[in-house]
Amino acid sequence: MARNLGLDVGVDVAEQIRVEAANLFQHRGYGSTAIRDIAEAVGISSSTMYHHYRNKQDVLFAISRQFMIEFNGALLPVLNDPARAPRDRLDDAIRLHLTISNARHTELLTIRGNRSSLSPEQLETVVGLQSTYQRAFRDVVASLSGPDPGDADLTTMALMDLINGVCQWFDPSGSLSIDEIADRYIRMADSLVAGSAGTR
Repeated sequence: MARNLGLDVGVDVAEQIRVEAANLFQHRGYGSTAIRDIAEAVGISSSTMYHHYRNKQDVLFAISRQFMIEFNGALLPVLNDPARAPRDRLDDAIRLHLTISNARHTELLTIRGNRSSLSPEQLETVVGLQSTYQRAFRDVVASLSGPDPGDADLTTMALMDLINGVCQWFDPSGSLSIDEIADRYIRMADSLVAGSAGTR
């Protein structure tokens, strides 16, 4: 019989559900994971699961929404800091983006791989949070890439593709650490932004 995890002092059951569900969704597949599987992984009963989330779709939405809220909470202050030079903000945002994506790659890959399983309303919420980050990123790029808004938009999309892809292939046991990759990607980003501005 599953223990009542909710009675354990200091345990955030909803968070534990999100953590275990993300792991199961990523490694077993969203469609192959049942509410019972998540409950067993957390160490609670299915009835306790339903106390926190109505269904598996709501769990996926909670994972996606919470990740983006925390991601934005870390990145937006860096991107929106008027006291710092735009180049420094961009470089630090890229490094932080890669660091968070690496540390929380299971959640991130779960979100990316299962967006179609969200309801239209849930997807709109997640996309809205992503757009908030991308607009802030784009504003910094625009301040560096010259007067043409089209250049800033295209450069931002190129940079997003560049840094979002790392969690798909990065291997911690490889020859480069995530910090070393961040160093190289920052140099690439600086060259890309400088190229769109037509100056160095």
